[in-house]
Amino acid sequence: MEETTVNLQKRKNIIYEQKRSYTCGTIENINEQWIFFEAEDDEAFLLEEISEEGIEILFSNEWVPGVLLETGQVVLHTKHLYELNNGDAVRVRKRLPQPYMEWLEELSEEAFTKFTTLLNNSNISIYDCIYCYNTMQFMDHIKEPSGVNFLVYDNETFICSVQHHFSRGKTVTDRFEYTLQTGKRYMFTNMERRKAE
Repeated sequence: MEETTVNLQKRKNIIYEQKRSYTCGTIENINEQWIFFEAEDDEAFLLEEISEEGIEILFSNEWVPGVLLETGQVVLHTKHLYELNNGDAVRVRKRLPQPYMEWLEELSEEAFTKFTTLLNNSNISIYDCIYCYNTMQFMDHIKEPSGVNFLVYDNETFICSVQHHFSRGKTVTDRFEYTLQTGKRYMFTNMERRKAE
């Protein structure tokens, strides 16, 4: 059980350390509610709805993490209470789409680590995913599922298509095929024997 907790924490750390995992913008109080305006496309969101995993506020060119309270105040990691102001620069962690998050969680620790390392080596973040077709979502009723998942990443420099061929029988097999728009290709296979149930 302890090993599982350690593995989950390691996986969470890998996810949190990814590039481009935040959306930056400014906030404004409109009708007694804090509204977050994305810097890139000026879309507006209620701050409380997108700050579940905390927010960061820019102070002296440094992002300071905190937790948004219902009062519109932020408890900073320094334990100080900060009163939000119109125009504050804020960033919030991006949410990964549910099918994609489920797919990432389904991978073994070894497959997950190798998968993200190879992506990151091409300067691609797991947050650069623009499309995920998770075939596994539709195979709950199958005893030993196998198939292919399709993922597409765009980091504004490279487009990367990933095919994830999988089988879940006595041996758990994951084969990843990466193809960049430059024609460069990578492949690796991860096989693990499933423990007897």
